[in-house]
Amino acid sequence: MESFKPNVANLQNVMRHFTQTDMIILPTREKYIQDTFFELSFDDKKRADFDLFKKLSSTEQYYLADIYNWDDGVEILNWIIDSEKCDNGTASLIFWRSEPDFYIEKTAETIPSYEKEVFDLLQKIVSKFNSNSFKRGRLKFDPSAKTGVIDWTKKYDGWGFIPKELGHPTKGIVPFYLSRLIQNIQMWRHSRRQKKRDVKRLKRKQKNAA
Repeated sequence: MESFKPNVANLQNVMRHFTQTDMIILPTREKYIQDTFFELSFDDKKRADFDLFKKLSSTEQYYLADIYNWDDGVEILNWIIDSEKCDNGTASLIFWRSEPDFYIEKTAETIPSYEKEVFDLLQKIVSKFNSNSFKRGRLKFDPSAKTGVIDWTKKYDGWGFIPKELGHPTKGIVPFYLSRLIQNIQMWRHSRRQKKRDVKRLKRKQKNAA
């Protein structure tokens, strides 16, 4: 995680989020989402509850996709993609987190059975991008560092052309997780204290060496 630098640009970014409160995920909501939908396969007593999922906001769906452990399977990811609240930024995030370059080189006949669920999920995402079925431009996801793994001029067998929209950042704002701000501030404070201690230690060494 990048260290927090309390400069003007960062503060302006924070204030922009606070003027759009539906873009903020409070720590209490983070905990609720983690407890209710995160890593359920690791606890035999927990089951995903679709009725509770339907109450999540579009921004909370983005957060859930962002923290999601793919070892949990794709049931909840399918819920997100099928939801009328699903933003195209969330769909793009899910697409790229899957490492799609492996799947788009496969067809329904050649994909290993244990990868079929993810394959079908990605085909659904591509289809919905092609039909402009996702909500537009509120939540930002930038895949720029990953897009080189796809040949955007190639017609993939069983896929067709991958929508070029998936190769560009979505418009909007990256949802703001308040707990990350608190954690970054704590890390910055710790780093600042450590630097002060290092300076004092160096001065003592120089003094003793004189």
